[in-house]
Order: sequence, then C-alpha cells, then structure tokens
Amino acid sequence: MTKKLRWGLIGASNIAREWMTASINGNPDCEVVSVYSRDAERGAAYAKELNLARSFIDLAAFLADPELDAVYISTTNEKHEQEAVAAAKAGKHILCEKPLALTAESARRILEAAKEAGVVLGTNHHLRNMESHRAIRDVIQSGQLGKITSARIGFTVDLPEKLARWRLNDPTTGAGVILDLTVHDMDLLRYYFGADPIAVTGMGITSGNAQHGIKDNVMTIWQFPDDLLVVCQDSFMVPFGGTAVEIHGTKGSISGDGILWQKPQGRVDVSDAQGSHEIRVRHLVPYDRTITDFVAAVRGTGVPSVTGEDGLRALELALAATVAIETGKTVRL
Repeated sequence: MTKKLRWGLIGASNIAREWMTASINGNPDCEVVSVYSRDAERGAAYAKELNLARSFIDLAAFLADPELDAVYISTTNEKHEQEAVAAAKAGKHILCEKPLALTAESARRILEAAKEAGVVLGTNHHLRNMESHRAIRDVIQSGQLGKITSARIGFTVDLPEKLARWRLNDPTTGAGVILDLTVHDMDLLRYYFGADPIAVTGMGITSGNAQHGIKDNVMTIWQFPDDLLVVCQDSFMVPFGGTAVEIHGTKGSISGDGILWQKPQGRVDVSDAQGSHEIRVRHLVPYDRTITDFVAAVRGTGVPSVTGEDGLRALELALAATVAIETGKTVRL
C-alpha cells in the first residue's frame, strides 16, 4: 500500500479538532477526509472548520465510503465497542481513544473483531510518546538509578468546563478520573517498568462538583514485582498544583514536572551522588509519533505505539482499581 492513508473521524470531538487532525494531516502519508457525528449540524460545521470533504450522520454510510482507509474514534467511552467493531467489519484500520471500552469483555470483542478482519488496532495513550517520558524510561532502563524501589504519579488537574460535562455527571459513559486519568497512569507505568502490577488498593471520593457517585479524586497504591510500590493521585480538583512524576531507586531519583499533559512541555531532573541536573528534552507533539507508528503498522513495517492489547491491559488495571476502591480491599492481579 503506497497511496495516502485516508482517515475518517468518528466523533466531532475537541481532541480531534485540537490535536489529532493536525497530527494526521501533518504526516505525509495521511489525510483526514471525513467526519461522522450523530448531530448533523455539528458534523457539518466541524467538517467546514477542518476543511473535510464529507460529513455523515449514519455510521454505516460513513464506513461504506470506498475512499476511507482508517478511522480515529474519540466518542464517549460507551460507544467505542460498537463503532470499533463496525469499523473492523468494514475493513478499516482503527485508532481508538482510551479507554478502549468500558469493560474488559467489550475491549476483547474489539480486539477479536480487528484480528478477524486483519486490520490494525491502536489505542491512543499518548504519554508514552512524549519525549519527557521516553527520557525517563531510558534512564530507568539504563540502570543509572539502581534498583527502583518506589514511584509517585500526581495526575492532578482542574477539568475545563468544555470537558467536564459527561466526565462528572454521566456514569453510563465511564465518567470519573479512573477511566480518564488512572488508565493513563497504568499504560505509562507499564511502559516505564516493562512489567504489570501484582496488587492494588485505593480510596476515592465524590466531590461537590461530581454527581451520581462519580469519583473525581482518587488515590491508589500499586505493588509491582521486585518490591516496587507506586502511589497514584488522580484528581479533577487541583487547579494550581500541576502534574508530577517521581521515580526513586537505590542509586538515584528522576522527576518530571508538568509532563502529564497533551501539550509537550515541562522538565525532567535527575538526582544522584553526583548532584542534580536537568535532562534536556526536545519537546515534540506526542500524537505525531502515534500517527507515524500507526502508519508503519498499516504498511507492515512496525506496530502501533500502543496496541489494542496494551489498551486492554491498561483498562483491566484501571477496573481493578475501581474494585479495590468499591470494596475497600486489596485486589490481587
């Protein structure tokens, strides 16, 4: 396949408008040509704004477009399975937003449909494609920090009003921080350490901003192999605190400040017996690498940055955290 990969957007979303369309169109092998939205007026306005050739309100018609090769799914979480399975059956390659689905069983059905159709499936966990996190992983893997003994992730943000609607008030969509932020933590930690956690415990609260028992402030503790403990704080209730990563080992520590975002920014510092110094990072838009790796997978020369299997595993871990919080017990994995 040497022609351009022609993409359609499933969902007229903010992330597609602000990030993904630019990253797709910025790849010389790609072009966004259409959008599907259940709201005809929104879809038409969206297509005009992004200079897309076509907009659809019928999913089957959208997927039947013979010029369409791949789809990017960024609808609310409960719609992912239906849309991804339909795309696979239509022979379209799939890049799906995290979480891959609401349940592990649903995610497995997406994987099975993609495998049966022979299409590429990727999950849009962007953090492992940020240069800051790649630098942190390189230091961990080099052994410079010695044996890793503990870590902390502070994914603490103030949810913008344009993103807060269903994330704080609609439990049918998988609302709350666990499937929005904790699931990102899990993919990132698996990327850092090359291992899965073996146990989780945690607590979570529903603030005055959230409804229906939706947890918008959660803390979890994860045990990884080789006596590694990780604390994750995920919150929509921190307007001024920023985000942070800390990794501590027997020979040194590495920290990242302001690096749990979509925008490429922040700094990374290492502290050890020689003192403290910054690791200079050339910040790049993480979604550009996501698309480059996805195209390589379609061409048969690589794999997605985050596979469907990776997306399933991050989802399973996030759901285990939910069980731990709801039961007040440690969940063995």
